[in-house]
Amino acid sequence: MDPRIVDVARAVAAAGGRALLVGGYVRDRVRGIEAREVDMEIYGLELGPLERLLARFGEVIAIGRAFGVLQVKGLGVDFALPRLDSKTGAGHKGFEVRCDPGLDFATAARRRDLTINSMGLDPLTGELLDPHGGVRDLELGVLRATDPVHFPDDPLRGLRVAQFAARF
Repeated sequence: MDPRIVDVARAVAAAGGRALLVGGYVRDRVRGIEAREVDMEIYGLELGPLERLLARFGEVIAIGRAFGVLQVKGLGVDFALPRLDSKTGAGHKGFEVRCDPGLDFATAARRRDLTINSMGLDPLTGELLDPHGGVRDLELGVLRATDPVHFPDDPLRGLRVAQFAARF
């Protein structure tokens, strides 16, 4: 892992927040594979303070401000606030997104597609957060929706599952 990612996590902690690696990075790491994409969810900080904090590490790029997603040029990490998604219309874009840095990890992870993508890893302590059973599903080779009620809200999720079935 790039030591700058740990430096960001330390800075977030010093500012009163918590940085967690999430999604595919954690899934691949649990499988013993070097992860290509790095996503970090930031708890306890609003978007403005997070953007100012990240500016200490380089030029900040708002790649999805409505979704609370920022990057630092040259770092290769998506930094996002935890959020809740509510279905409001048709298709994969018909969502209302509400960023909430006060969410707990289990609630924030519930919006993710599959349990194997709903794990978190604290880069400072090494603690693995797995509130939805992703490690067990990886071990069993099971692709299971994190939230079966809301899984069909995004029609692209079926395609992602087909992709994961081919890869795993």
